[in-house]
Amino acid sequence: MRYAFTTTVKDGKMEEYLHYHDHIWPEVCRGLRAAGVTQLTIFRAPNTSTLFLYVTTAGATDLGEATGPRSRYREDPKCQEWEELMDADFHGGWTALDEVHASDREWVGALR
Repeated sequence: MRYAFTTTVKDGKMEEYLHYHDHIWPEVCRGLRAAGVTQLTIFRAPNTSTLFLYVTTAGATDLGEATGPRSRYREDPKCQEWEELMDADFHGGWTALDEVHASDREWVGALR
């Protein structure tokens, strides 16, 4: 499954946010992999504090169930600490985006 989110980093916090993600805690990486996250990419809109998060999960893994507040991922104290730190200090959470077009769906029919 694939998911997309957006958020705005708080004023004056972008460099510190980027530093954390350039030095992500190993427990978080292991926890996300164990939760079924197969790929995670964060994009930044140029010259803004707006971020876009793109995540894919294995098979039918539901990201909210796999990494949400009552998930096994958050049972790890370091993963819980990471998520709380990101939400409290940097952005206040992510807003889910609706998928409106995907070539792997729409193009299949058009190219037949």
